[in-house]
Amino acid sequence: MKASPAPPYDLLTDVMEQIRLEATVYFVLESHSPCAISIARPGRSPFYAITAGRCNLVLGRKTYELSEGDFVLLPSGAPHVMRGAKDAPIVALDDWMRLHPKNESGFIRIDGPGPALCITGGFFSFAALKANPMFDVLPPIIHLRRDDPYVQEWLEPTLRFIHAEIAHRHQGSQTVLRRMADVLFIQAVRAYAAQHECATSWLRGLSDARVSKALTLLHDRYAEPWTLETLAQEIGTSRTALAVRFKELVGEAPMAYLTRWRITRAANRMRSERINLSKLAESVGYNSDAVFSKAFRRITGQSPGRYRRVDSAAA
Repeated sequence: MKASPAPPYDLLTDVMEQIRLEATVYFVLESHSPCAISIARPGRSPFYAITAGRCNLVLGRKTYELSEGDFVLLPSGAPHVMRGAKDAPIVALDDWMRLHPKNESGFIRIDGPGPALCITGGFFSFAALKANPMFDVLPPIIHLRRDDPYVQEWLEPTLRFIHAEIAHRHQGSQTVLRRMADVLFIQAVRAYAAQHECATSWLRGLSDARVSKALTLLHDRYAEPWTLETLAQEIGTSRTALAVRFKELVGEAPMAYLTRWRITRAANRMRSERINLSKLAESVGYNSDAVFSKAFRRITGQSPGRYRRVDSAAA
């Protein structure tokens, strides 16, 4: 029997699997009273799904109009204001939460004479490792609109599932909700990637045959002893042509990109398992602990040992 062909290498999946979303705090808001909330939570990426009504999100000097069926993700956690009415006084999130605490299921209801504004939202906590090339691609805000058929396809069923978990809190709900947070994040990123012409980044590099092949090789075989010459030979092009085109589209040299990807993989292994430094270094392509440690410090700003200790303390 003829073997099925191997599926094409999925670079987007490879990158997104190295994003480590951690705790996820959900809330469900139903407000009939005008409000404006200032939100600044470093290290957390907020998301909002508007399930009824309208509101504005103010990010810097730009205002985004949100309506029922829209979904918004702020990947870098940029400070912003969620405004339900123009004349509502702005209140800091912590102060607002003291006035309107969640119940045990995460629901917040505010009575008043106005129409309902309903938002299901939350905050992703993620590893603060900017080495992951995903963060080069994502803008300060991803706004998905209700009139996008693709968004309609997945958002409403996902939210319905989340609402059921929040409401009933069965055993294992926390784990289920964390997994659903992964789904929301990945779907939002995938929708953004499909809709936009990205600026200089690895994602833009996928549009070029030679650069795309180089990226695939560096991701799929990252532990191999690549040089610019061996990479160019594998692709069937010159070193100069590859270096120039890669830098033009991706924004950095191929070997610099490889270093960041190796360190991303190494850091995530340190977060998920106890592993000897030498074995870890070798697993991502380094035969020398000293060279690995130097690269790790350059990319993350910390030595491997300190990174492990800080992560353990935060766990």
